[in-house]
Amino acid sequence: MVAKIAATGSGPDNSGPEDDEGRYRPRLLLIAAILVALASGGTLAWLLLSDNRLAGEPVVRIALVPEESVEAAEPAKAESPADPATPAAPPEETAAPEPADDADDLSPDEKALLDAARNLDNGLDKGIDDKIAAGVKIVGAESVSDGSEPQAAEAAVIVLAVAPDPALVEKTAQGPLPKVARDGRKAWQVYARPLPKGTQPDRRIALVVSGMGISESATAHAIDVLPPEVTLSFAPYGAKLQSWIDRARAAGHEVLLELPMEPFGYPQNDPGPYTLLTSLKPDENLTRLEWLMSRFTGYAGVMNYQGARFTTSATAFKPVMVALGARGLLYVDNGASARSLGPQLAGESGMPSVQATRIVDPVQNPEVIATSLDTLEKVSRETGSAVGIASGFPVTVDALAEWAKTLKNEGYVLVPVTALARE
Repeated sequence: MVAKIAATGSGPDNSGPEDDEGRYRPRLLLIAAILVALASGGTLAWLLLSDNRLAGEPVVRIALVPEESVEAAEPAKAESPADPATPAAPPEETAAPEPADDADDLSPDEKALLDAARNLDNGLDKGIDDKIAAGVKIVGAESVSDGSEPQAAEAAVIVLAVAPDPALVEKTAQGPLPKVARDGRKAWQVYARPLPKGTQPDRRIALVVSGMGISESATAHAIDVLPPEVTLSFAPYGAKLQSWIDRARAAGHEVLLELPMEPFGYPQNDPGPYTLLTSLKPDENLTRLEWLMSRFTGYAGVMNYQGARFTTSATAFKPVMVALGARGLLYVDNGASARSLGPQLAGESGMPSVQATRIVDPVQNPEVIATSLDTLEKVSRETGSAVGIASGFPVTVDALAEWAKTLKNEGYVLVPVTALARE
């Protein structure tokens, strides 16, 4: 037994391989743990110190040339050519030249208007002659040629006189009233929308959209949607009327003032305050008339609002017409009564007048509106002109806007209502 034990070498100085492996295993684990800790700590320290918020995300780097470099590079393009006597070539990229204006075919005034149209953001162009600038406002409803197709200046730019013209304004306690200028100029001519040169005298159709200024949304819609040839008629009771007038005229629309007049069934059917009445004395009606006319400036004429009874009374109506004529205004009869004395009294007073052919929308019905527009076309073919009076309801305005797009192809010309008084 003793000999066997000695042979196996089990003493303290004679340990076997298994004992050595067990002795070194803890050391290896400790070393591995230290290496892992160092690697983790190094990664964490790198992240904290670099403060890279896109760490771990794909990043694309784009090199941008500094502005100084670009400016410095531009002169390099214009280096001295081989021949010192030859001027330096221009840079490869230059601004595109402005389109030609066919300026040789335009008069000096037309050239000035085209120049002004290119400077709408800055108001009137400084190059316009003073006489032109004093009475011209470029409207945004028309456009000038962009150079692709040269256009005649009169067809490209339509101008409206600046409103108010001081020479056409009488200052009163009620407010500003229209008057005839000392040189004979009248509001119905000065504030009218001009016609393009060459407009044919037949197949003309004028549209007057009434009731403007009462509903802000409806008024804005009419101004923006309707062609500029459409005349807009404003009620005297709206808020901020002058701003609406200015906006309408800036879009190219000439404007009228509506005068509330006594209808049948008054006072149950009441057009509103300051209505002109057959029961009032002439002086009282004229006082009311002055209040109505002072609501805003820049209108070419007036149109009756209702008034089936008032317009048939010569005693009540004639003093009003004389006063309107003396102030240089146009009178538009809206057709409220077939027995209206408006055109007759206007003729006796020597003032221009236009009588409506048809009310376009007596009811808000698309079929009725379409029938009315067909009637205007028929009358225009037969007599040379027609006048439609419409309300400012959006359904009517939209129908008029769509219908107006077809007129030119059908051989009709849409004109402002003042054009029919110039014949």
